[in-house]
Amino acid sequence: MIPNIFDGDGDVQIYGTGLLGGKGAGLIKIRECRLSRALKLKTRILTTSFYDQYLAHGGDFEREDLETFAAILNDLEGTPISIRSSATNEAGFGEEGSGSARSGENRSFMLPNNHAESSRRFAQFQQAVRFVYEDFRQKQAPDSREKMAIVVNPIPGIAEDTLAGPVYFPLVSGVANSYFPYALKTQDPTEGFARVAFGHGYATVFDEFPVISMATIRNPLPLKMMGPPQRLFYAVDMTKNESLSGQELGTMKQIHVRFASRRVTEGPGWDKDAVTFVPLVEEDRFGFRQGLHELMEAIRSQASNHFQIEFVFNIVPSGTGAPAGIFHIVQLTRLPELTFEPVHFPDPPGRSFIALRNFQGHGTKSDIRQALVVSPFLYTKDRQGDVRNRIAAINQTLREKGEQYIMIVPGRLGSSNRDWGIQVEYRDIDKAAAIFEYGVDVAGRPDPLKEPEQPATGGIYGSHFLYMIQGGFDEDQKRLKTRMYGTQGTHFLTNLVSQNVIYGFLSPLEDRLDPWFFRPAPDGSAVHLLDFPKPVAVYADSTLHKCVVESEPT
Repeated sequence: MIPNIFDGDGDVQIYGTGLLGGKGAGLIKIRECRLSRALKLKTRILTTSFYDQYLAHGGDFEREDLETFAAILNDLEGTPISIRSSATNEAGFGEEGSGSARSGENRSFMLPNNHAESSRRFAQFQQAVRFVYEDFRQKQAPDSREKMAIVVNPIPGIAEDTLAGPVYFPLVSGVANSYFPYALKTQDPTEGFARVAFGHGYATVFDEFPVISMATIRNPLPLKMMGPPQRLFYAVDMTKNESLSGQELGTMKQIHVRFASRRVTEGPGWDKDAVTFVPLVEEDRFGFRQGLHELMEAIRSQASNHFQIEFVFNIVPSGTGAPAGIFHIVQLTRLPELTFEPVHFPDPPGRSFIALRNFQGHGTKSDIRQALVVSPFLYTKDRQGDVRNRIAAINQTLREKGEQYIMIVPGRLGSSNRDWGIQVEYRDIDKAAAIFEYGVDVAGRPDPLKEPEQPATGGIYGSHFLYMIQGGFDEDQKRLKTRMYGTQGTHFLTNLVSQNVIYGFLSPLEDRLDPWFFRPAPDGSAVHLLDFPKPVAVYADSTLHKCVVESEPT
């Protein structure tokens, strides 16, 4: 049974006298936009004054706090709810109006909210708020001025009694950006791009299994070029309704799409035990593609800069009895405007350490003296914990010195799938001026590792980047024969884009990567911090598709 939360009322209630935080401010901005293709989402916001009181009372809730929690829970009775962090440095909305986006760094919780005893539902709600506060508090530096608000929303979606147990999930979740920096020459980058998934939105902002890419939103390339269809999905486990472990995914379940009923999977498209999205994207079934385009255009007309939205899409009965597609926007993130002034490359050039064409970011990063390198010959996925800790420790040391560095790593940095790359948080590498991923696997072969259930012509040990070239007679033909792996839209990549980190994928057969980087570390570690012979600069011109790392002129 689908909970009746598609009425479009979308009222917002704000509790406390503090700040709304990034997500809260973003949802208020969305409410102010005139959006004919999306219903407003009911929203309850606990401002930062609740967090201040929590700290002031030694990590305890006062009676008034608990009464507010109870009122919100009573108001949202009968549907699963999200308890989401809304820190003041999230989503590009700061105290001064806007700032750099810092996405996915704080915990949020999805609650079944279905226990027969109201006291159990209330206890789980209270636990969720406490875990959000404590996780945030532990991550803050002693002099941090950041604070935490909390946004509570019902989750628009579908309840299913499956062979894997009772679950709840949106039919489609997605992340969409207003600008597409990797557009082909035949595409308009202002049409943006999207990353969409069957089920809960964790699939779109994490990097664990393949989901679907739309490049661009208005005129997407055929999905058969975008990589494999989706076979796994996230859903709220409706049996996890008594307590929380403190882990963000503690109430979630990752299962195969075949466990969802055929009546549900046929909406976004079904073929050979996988969800394809072909009817929604290529046929515009239920007005999905056109509706998403109209949403992005409506927000663009009222936004002052580039932005990203997170949304859900469900199919519900309409007044005529025919099913209709319904959008809800669950988050708005402001992204910084980049200026694309010409980059002046040195002439004559200095010593060239790196040269590539597939990257994001624009500008010059100068006076860089060190490179942090993860060796493909020593790194193995079973060493990921030690490697991550080593990377974070080096980053912290250089942060304290006020120095930036270049980072060179195998696979997809930030991926939670150990077969794809090294999982790190953005805070672990936030002093990196430029990051370069290389497609050499741990045995040193130049071919990328093959992804399970993917044709042998494709590879996955690549990058957050949208392309890996598969052949062709000239550059245009090569770029039209693109395989797109759909990693855009992740929280990690959003943070990199927001900070204008130069971020590139090196093809060992096409680009330059000086073997100097792979000198063995004195202690035999897979992680090596090297000193450049003399300071280098990163020159990245996204309009010319040219990026080099060279010694600075004397």
